[in-house]
Amino acid sequence: MKKSLIAMALAGIVSAPAFAATSNVDVYGRMHFAIEDTDADNVDMDIKTNASRIGFKGSEDLGGGLKAIWQIEQQFDATSSNDTAFGGNGLRNTFVGLSGGFGTVVLGRHDTPYKLSTIKYNVFADTIADYAAPRLDGVNLITGHSRASNAIAYMSPNMSGLSFAGAIVTSMDQLDAGKSVDAYSLSGGYANGPLTVDLAWENIKALSGDDREAWKLGAGYSFGNAKIGAIYEDVSNDISTDRDSFFLVGSYGIGAIVLKGQYGQADVGNTDMKAWALGADYNLSKRTTLFFVVGNGDNDIGDDVTGWNLGMTHNF
Repeated sequence: MKKSLIAMALAGIVSAPAFAATSNVDVYGRMHFAIEDTDADNVDMDIKTNASRIGFKGSEDLGGGLKAIWQIEQQFDATSSNDTAFGGNGLRNTFVGLSGGFGTVVLGRHDTPYKLSTIKYNVFADTIADYAAPRLDGVNLITGHSRASNAIAYMSPNMSGLSFAGAIVTSMDQLDAGKSVDAYSLSGGYANGPLTVDLAWENIKALSGDDREAWKLGAGYSFGNAKIGAIYEDVSNDISTDRDSFFLVGSYGIGAIVLKGQYGQADVGNTDMKAWALGADYNLSKRTTLFFVVGNGDNDIGDDVTGWNLGMTHNF
Protein backbone atom coordinates (compact mmCIF):
# COMPACT_ATOMS: atom_id res chain seq x y z
CA MET A 1 0.00 0.00 0.00
CA LYS A 2 2.80 2.37 0.94
CA LYS A 3 4.62 1.65 -2.34
CA SER A 4 1.43 2.34 -4.29
CA LEU A 5 0.99 5.72 -2.64
CA ILE A 6 4.60 6.64 -3.37
CA ALA A 7 4.18 5.58 -7.02
CA MET A 8 1.03 7.68 -7.34
CA ALA A 9 2.78 10.72 -5.84
CA LEU A 10 5.76 10.34 -8.19
CA ALA A 11 3.39 10.00 -11.16
CA GLY A 12 1.65 13.21 -10.16
CA ILE A 13 4.95 15.07 -9.89
CA VAL A 14 6.11 13.82 -13.29
CA SER A 15 2.84 14.70 -15.02
CA ALA A 16 2.38 18.13 -13.38
CA PRO A 17 4.60 20.10 -15.80
CA ALA A 18 2.76 18.65 -18.82
CA PHE A 19 -0.59 19.61 -17.33
CA ALA A 20 0.65 23.11 -16.54
CA ALA A 21 1.92 23.50 -20.09
CA THR A 22 -1.53 22.87 -21.54
CA SER A 23 -3.72 24.41 -18.84
CA ASN A 24 -4.15 27.69 -20.79
CA VAL A 25 -5.36 26.00 -23.99
CA ASP A 26 -9.02 26.53 -24.90
CA VAL A 27 -10.92 24.20 -27.21
CA TYR A 28 -13.82 25.92 -28.96
CA GLY A 29 -15.95 25.63 -32.06
CA ARG A 30 -19.31 25.85 -33.75
CA MET A 31 -21.74 23.27 -35.09
CA HIS A 32 -23.88 24.98 -37.73
CA PHE A 33 -26.17 22.60 -39.61
CA ALA A 34 -29.17 23.42 -41.78
CA ILE A 35 -31.68 21.89 -44.17
CA GLU A 36 -31.53 23.82 -47.44
CA ASP A 37 -33.79 23.94 -50.48
CA THR A 38 -34.14 26.32 -53.43
CA ASP A 39 -36.30 26.54 -56.53
CA ALA A 40 -33.23 26.50 -58.80
CA ASP A 41 -33.32 23.92 -61.59
CA ASN A 42 -31.71 20.53 -60.88
CA VAL A 43 -31.07 21.36 -57.20
CA ASP A 44 -32.49 19.02 -54.56
CA MET A 45 -33.03 19.53 -50.84
CA ASP A 46 -29.75 19.08 -48.98
CA ILE A 47 -28.07 19.32 -45.58
CA LYS A 48 -25.43 22.03 -45.22
CA THR A 49 -22.61 22.25 -42.67
CA ASN A 50 -22.46 26.03 -42.72
CA ALA A 51 -18.80 26.81 -41.93
CA SER A 52 -18.81 24.56 -38.87
CA ARG A 53 -15.40 24.64 -37.24
CA ILE A 54 -13.19 23.51 -34.37
CA GLY A 55 -10.34 25.52 -32.89
CA PHE A 56 -7.60 25.57 -30.29
CA LYS A 57 -6.17 28.75 -28.82
CA GLY A 58 -4.01 29.80 -25.93
CA SER A 59 -1.73 32.41 -24.42
CA GLU A 60 1.33 32.75 -22.23
CA ASP A 61 1.91 35.60 -19.79
CA LEU A 62 5.34 37.05 -20.60
CA GLY A 63 5.23 39.68 -17.86
CA GLY A 64 4.93 43.43 -18.04
CA GLY A 65 1.45 43.18 -19.56
CA LEU A 66 2.76 41.28 -22.59
CA LYS A 67 1.26 37.97 -23.76
CA ALA A 68 2.15 35.47 -26.43
CA ILE A 69 -0.97 34.27 -28.25
CA TRP A 70 -1.72 31.54 -30.78
CA GLN A 71 -4.67 29.92 -32.52
CA ILE A 72 -5.39 26.99 -34.84
CA GLU A 73 -8.85 26.81 -36.42
CA GLN A 74 -10.17 24.32 -38.97
CA GLN A 75 -13.47 24.17 -40.84
CA PHE A 76 -15.16 20.80 -41.34
CA ASP A 77 -18.03 19.41 -43.38
CA ALA A 78 -19.98 16.53 -41.85
CA THR A 79 -22.06 16.20 -45.03
CA SER A 80 -19.07 15.65 -47.34
CA SER A 81 -19.03 12.49 -49.45
CA ASN A 82 -15.28 11.88 -49.13
CA ASP A 83 -15.52 10.48 -45.58
CA THR A 84 -12.61 12.47 -44.18
CA ALA A 85 -12.58 14.19 -40.81
CA PHE A 86 -12.62 17.67 -42.31
CA GLY A 87 -14.24 17.00 -45.66
CA GLY A 88 -11.53 18.76 -47.66
CA ASN A 89 -12.42 22.12 -46.08
CA GLY A 90 -9.92 24.87 -45.48
CA LEU A 91 -7.81 26.19 -42.66
CA ARG A 92 -9.36 29.20 -40.94
CA ASN A 93 -7.63 31.86 -38.79
CA THR A 94 -4.37 30.27 -37.65
CA PHE A 95 -1.58 32.43 -36.27
CA VAL A 96 0.96 33.30 -33.60
CA GLY A 97 1.40 36.77 -32.13
CA LEU A 98 1.91 39.19 -29.27
CA SER A 99 -0.69 41.18 -27.36
CA GLY A 100 -0.38 43.99 -24.84
CA GLY A 101 -1.28 47.58 -24.09
CA PHE A 102 -0.10 48.56 -27.57
CA GLY A 103 -2.64 46.25 -29.22
CA THR A 104 -2.18 42.91 -30.98
CA VAL A 105 0.20 41.81 -33.73
CA VAL A 106 -0.24 38.44 -35.46
CA LEU A 107 1.59 36.49 -38.17
CA GLY A 108 -0.09 33.78 -40.20
CA ARG A 109 -3.54 33.27 -41.67
CA HIS A 110 -6.15 35.83 -40.63
CA ASP A 111 -9.30 37.63 -41.77
CA THR A 112 -8.39 40.98 -43.31
CA PRO A 113 -9.33 44.22 -41.54
CA TYR A 114 -11.49 45.02 -44.60
CA LYS A 115 -13.54 41.87 -44.00
CA LEU A 116 -13.79 42.29 -40.23
CA SER A 117 -14.84 45.95 -40.35
CA THR A 118 -18.49 45.29 -41.30
CA ILE A 119 -18.96 41.65 -40.35
CA LYS A 120 -21.15 42.75 -37.43
CA TYR A 121 -23.85 43.70 -39.97
CA ASN A 122 -23.88 40.24 -41.60
CA VAL A 123 -26.86 38.91 -39.62
CA PHE A 124 -27.27 35.83 -41.84
CA ALA A 125 -23.58 34.88 -41.80
CA ASP A 126 -22.75 31.37 -43.07
CA THR A 127 -26.33 30.73 -44.23
CA ILE A 128 -27.98 30.71 -47.65
CA ALA A 129 -28.31 34.53 -47.35
CA ASP A 130 -24.76 35.43 -46.24
CA TYR A 131 -24.13 38.93 -47.63
CA ALA A 132 -20.71 37.99 -49.08
CA ALA A 133 -21.15 34.31 -50.03
CA PRO A 134 -24.84 33.69 -50.73
CA ARG A 135 -26.29 30.62 -52.38
CA LEU A 136 -29.03 32.66 -54.08
CA ASP A 137 -28.13 33.00 -57.77
CA GLY A 138 -24.63 34.24 -56.93
CA VAL A 139 -25.66 37.70 -55.76
CA ASN A 140 -22.79 39.02 -53.60
CA LEU A 141 -24.03 42.15 -51.86
CA ILE A 142 -20.69 42.90 -50.15
CA THR A 143 -17.30 41.70 -51.46
CA GLY A 144 -13.72 41.50 -50.22
CA HIS A 145 -14.24 38.79 -47.60
CA SER A 146 -10.69 37.47 -47.71
CA ARG A 147 -8.98 35.25 -45.17
CA ALA A 148 -5.37 36.01 -46.06
CA SER A 149 -2.47 33.61 -45.77
CA ASN A 150 1.00 35.04 -45.11
CA ALA A 151 -0.51 38.05 -43.36
CA ILE A 152 1.09 40.50 -40.94
CA ALA A 153 -1.76 42.16 -39.08
CA TYR A 154 -2.12 44.74 -36.30
CA MET A 155 -5.25 45.48 -34.24
CA SER A 156 -5.24 48.51 -31.96
CA PRO A 157 -6.74 48.62 -28.47
CA ASN A 158 -10.03 50.41 -27.93
CA MET A 159 -9.31 54.11 -27.40
CA SER A 160 -12.47 55.77 -26.05
CA GLY A 161 -14.54 54.03 -28.72
CA LEU A 162 -12.01 54.39 -31.54
CA SER A 163 -10.04 51.47 -32.97
CA PHE A 164 -8.16 50.67 -36.15
CA ALA A 165 -6.47 47.74 -37.84
CA GLY A 166 -4.07 47.19 -40.69
CA ALA A 167 -2.56 44.24 -42.53
CA ILE A 168 -0.18 43.51 -45.36
CA VAL A 169 -0.22 40.21 -47.23
CA THR A 170 3.17 39.08 -48.50
CA SER A 171 1.77 36.43 -50.86
CA MET A 172 -1.44 34.52 -51.56
CA ASP A 173 -2.10 31.64 -53.96
CA GLN A 174 -4.46 33.72 -56.07
CA LEU A 175 -2.15 36.75 -56.15
CA ASP A 176 1.19 37.55 -57.79
CA ALA A 177 3.88 35.71 -55.84
CA GLY A 178 6.52 37.84 -57.59
CA LYS A 179 5.54 40.93 -55.61
CA SER A 180 6.93 41.47 -52.10
CA VAL A 181 3.53 42.75 -50.93
CA ASP A 182 0.36 41.57 -52.66
CA ALA A 183 -2.32 43.29 -50.61
CA TYR A 184 -2.91 46.10 -48.15
CA SER A 185 -5.98 46.25 -45.89
CA LEU A 186 -6.94 49.04 -43.47
CA SER A 187 -9.96 49.76 -41.27
CA GLY A 188 -11.08 52.19 -38.62
CA GLY A 189 -14.09 52.04 -36.37
CA TYR A 190 -16.01 53.98 -33.78
CA ALA A 191 -18.38 52.41 -31.26
CA ASN A 192 -20.00 54.44 -28.51
CA GLY A 193 -23.30 53.50 -26.91
CA PRO A 194 -25.87 52.69 -29.59
CA LEU A 195 -23.80 54.01 -32.53
CA THR A 196 -21.20 52.23 -34.65
CA VAL A 197 -19.35 53.62 -37.68
CA ASP A 198 -16.82 51.65 -39.75
CA LEU A 199 -14.61 52.65 -42.68
CA ALA A 200 -12.32 50.26 -44.58
CA TRP A 201 -10.03 50.24 -47.63
CA GLU A 202 -8.00 47.57 -49.40
CA ASN A 203 -5.78 47.21 -52.44
CA ILE A 204 -4.97 43.84 -54.03
CA LYS A 205 -2.35 43.14 -56.70
CA ALA A 206 -3.66 40.23 -58.76
CA LEU A 207 -1.69 37.65 -60.71
CA SER A 208 -3.93 38.25 -63.75
CA GLY A 209 -3.19 41.98 -63.73
CA ASP A 210 -6.76 42.71 -62.65
CA ASP A 211 -5.74 44.72 -59.59
CA ARG A 212 -8.55 45.59 -57.18
CA GLU A 213 -9.14 48.64 -54.99
CA ALA A 214 -12.17 48.90 -52.72
CA TRP A 215 -13.57 50.94 -49.89
CA LYS A 216 -16.72 50.69 -47.82
CA LEU A 217 -18.54 52.64 -45.13
CA GLY A 218 -20.83 50.99 -42.60
CA ALA A 219 -22.97 52.37 -39.80
CA GLY A 220 -25.35 50.94 -37.25
CA TYR A 221 -27.65 52.16 -34.50
CA SER A 222 -29.48 50.40 -31.66
CA PHE A 223 -32.61 51.63 -29.94
CA GLY A 224 -34.40 49.47 -27.42
CA ASN A 225 -34.61 45.93 -28.78
CA ALA A 226 -34.13 47.07 -32.38
CA LYS A 227 -30.93 47.39 -34.42
CA ILE A 228 -30.46 48.83 -37.90
CA GLY A 229 -27.42 49.04 -40.15
CA ALA A 230 -26.27 50.09 -43.61
CA ILE A 231 -23.19 49.59 -45.80
CA TYR A 232 -22.04 51.29 -49.00
CA GLU A 233 -19.19 49.71 -50.98
CA ASP A 234 -17.28 50.84 -54.07
CA VAL A 235 -14.96 48.47 -55.96
CA SER A 236 -12.63 49.41 -58.85
CA ASN A 237 -10.95 46.74 -60.99
CA ASP A 238 -8.27 47.26 -63.64
CA ILE A 239 -9.75 44.72 -66.07
CA SER A 240 -13.08 43.36 -64.85
CA THR A 241 -16.22 45.44 -64.34
CA ASP A 242 -16.33 47.96 -61.49
CA ARG A 243 -19.16 47.70 -59.00
CA ASP A 244 -20.88 49.62 -56.24
CA SER A 245 -23.46 48.33 -53.78
CA PHE A 246 -25.57 49.24 -50.81
CA PHE A 247 -26.91 47.01 -48.06
CA LEU A 248 -29.59 47.53 -45.39
CA VAL A 249 -30.18 45.32 -42.35
CA GLY A 250 -32.42 45.30 -39.29
CA SER A 251 -33.26 43.07 -36.34
CA TYR A 252 -35.69 43.12 -33.43
CA GLY A 253 -35.55 41.01 -30.26
CA ILE A 254 -38.66 39.71 -28.51
CA GLY A 255 -37.57 37.62 -25.55
CA ALA A 256 -35.75 34.56 -26.90
CA ILE A 257 -36.77 35.36 -30.49
CA VAL A 258 -34.81 37.65 -32.83
CA LEU A 259 -36.49 38.72 -36.08
CA LYS A 260 -34.10 39.72 -38.88
CA GLY A 261 -34.22 41.12 -42.39
CA GLN A 262 -31.88 42.51 -45.04
CA TYR A 263 -31.95 43.97 -48.54
CA GLY A 264 -29.12 44.84 -50.88
CA GLN A 265 -28.42 45.88 -54.41
CA ALA A 266 -25.20 45.81 -56.45
CA ASP A 267 -24.62 47.62 -59.74
CA VAL A 268 -22.01 45.75 -61.78
CA GLY A 269 -21.60 47.57 -65.08
CA ASN A 270 -25.00 47.39 -66.76
CA THR A 271 -26.14 44.54 -64.49
CA ASP A 272 -28.38 45.31 -61.53
CA MET A 273 -28.20 42.55 -58.91
CA LYS A 274 -30.43 42.50 -55.86
CA ALA A 275 -31.26 40.18 -52.97
CA TRP A 276 -33.40 40.11 -49.85
CA ALA A 277 -33.76 37.80 -46.87
CA LEU A 278 -36.02 37.41 -43.84
CA GLY A 279 -35.47 35.15 -40.86
CA ALA A 280 -35.80 34.44 -37.18
CA ASP A 281 -33.59 33.00 -34.44
CA TYR A 282 -34.93 31.21 -31.38
CA ASN A 283 -32.31 31.16 -28.63
CA LEU A 284 -32.66 27.99 -26.60
CA SER A 285 -29.68 29.11 -24.49
CA LYS A 286 -26.67 31.39 -24.79
CA ARG A 287 -24.94 28.75 -26.91
CA THR A 288 -27.75 26.97 -28.80
CA THR A 289 -30.02 28.56 -31.40
CA LEU A 290 -32.65 27.35 -33.83
CA PHE A 291 -32.93 29.47 -36.98
CA PHE A 292 -34.95 29.91 -40.15
CA VAL A 293 -34.13 32.12 -43.13
CA VAL A 294 -35.76 32.57 -46.52
CA GLY A 295 -34.34 34.74 -49.28
CA ASN A 296 -34.29 35.63 -52.94
CA GLY A 297 -31.47 36.62 -55.29
CA ASP A 298 -31.72 37.99 -58.83
CA ASN A 299 -28.56 38.66 -60.85
CA ASP A 300 -30.34 39.95 -63.99
CA ILE A 301 -28.67 37.21 -66.06
CA GLY A 302 -30.46 33.96 -65.22
CA ASP A 303 -33.67 33.19 -63.38
CA ASP A 304 -33.95 34.58 -59.88
CA VAL A 305 -33.64 32.02 -57.09
CA THR A 306 -35.62 31.70 -53.86
CA GLY A 307 -34.41 29.40 -51.11
CA TRP A 308 -34.55 28.68 -47.40
CA ASN A 309 -32.59 27.25 -44.46
CA LEU A 310 -33.93 25.61 -41.32
CA GLY A 311 -31.21 24.71 -38.88
CA MET A 312 -29.44 24.81 -35.56
CA THR A 313 -26.19 26.26 -34.24
CA HIS A 314 -24.32 25.27 -31.10
CA ASN A 315 -21.20 27.08 -29.89
CA PHE A 316 -18.78 25.33 -27.56
